[in-house]
Amino acid sequence: MRSRRPPPLPKSLFAPQGQLSPNSAPLPPSPSTIHPDYIIDSHSFIKKIEPTPDPIYDGLDPSFPRPPVKSAVQVKMDVSAEPAQAVLGVKPFSIHPTVLNLTLVTPPSITNIAKGAVDIIVPSTFPLSEKEWDLLDEAVDALDGCWGNHEVAGNKPVTGENGKEPGKVVISGILPPPLTQTSTPLFRSDSYNLHLARLANLSLHANVYLKALPPVVDTIQGKEVDGKWWEDRQELERVLRMYISPAIEAFGTHRIIFGSTPALPIPELSRVTPIPGELEQPISNGEWYSVLRRIVTQLGEGKEEVTGVMGGNAAKVYRLA
Repeated sequence: MRSRRPPPLPKSLFAPQGQLSPNSAPLPPSPSTIHPDYIIDSHSFIKKIEPTPDPIYDGLDPSFPRPPVKSAVQVKMDVSAEPAQAVLGVKPFSIHPTVLNLTLVTPPSITNIAKGAVDIIVPSTFPLSEKEWDLLDEAVDALDGCWGNHEVAGNKPVTGENGKEPGKVVISGILPPPLTQTSTPLFRSDSYNLHLARLANLSLHANVYLKALPPVVDTIQGKEVDGKWWEDRQELERVLRMYISPAIEAFGTHRIIFGSTPALPIPELSRVTPIPGELEQPISNGEWYSVLRRIVTQLGEGKEEVTGVMGGNAAKVYRLA
């Protein structure tokens, strides 16, 4: 029997004001209109001269929206340092991270656990080598072993062998890694492809989080090939997007945490890195917030996800009210 054709749809549906017209679907919100509900700065340092760290909005264009700041996580490299101080009128929280020694053969013993979270700083002036990635992986594996084996059901971790929820590992210094090249040669470089592959492997640990911190540049290495390319803001954002986009794809926005300062102050980073360089922070702390927000929203993430990156994820990891 011959199949019957469905009746034709009325042409009125396709008229300019019809329900099926190309202009009938609502447009997604513009990335420029998406801002977080609030901010928690997960990585800041106390300056010796000033009683408080640089505010999150230091250097930000005056016309740029400023969401409320709920809290600030202050990094104390010296456990005997002064207690955390209030920033912008909000209650701070202190962490004492472990700086991974990239010259070691085996990972260090990591005991600096704050509220079920361990912070690891990876100091380097260059993207990590295979050996350095191995050292970081071993440190994460060792922590997982301390907490017991565990699995993840959906987004909820299952308790480990000791009956407790596995702790969280927060890694600073690899998102982004120190910048060395412009976007075109970077895309073809072995170091970049190694970074993507090892980052994807690291994301398989469901309890690992990455801090998205302002970039640093080795000015000597950069100028030798491309001049001061990082002074071109469009090119700088292209390079940053090449690192941030794969990280979000691998970890999801729920495991990316905003911080306003580099993993270590520039003088300290130059001192502890295996290959010292002449480092520079190419954008201010306040500009980093605006650049990160713009990159995340341009990737299609909505208000809920942006709020998570800029504050919600830090609140969960550090159990902040």
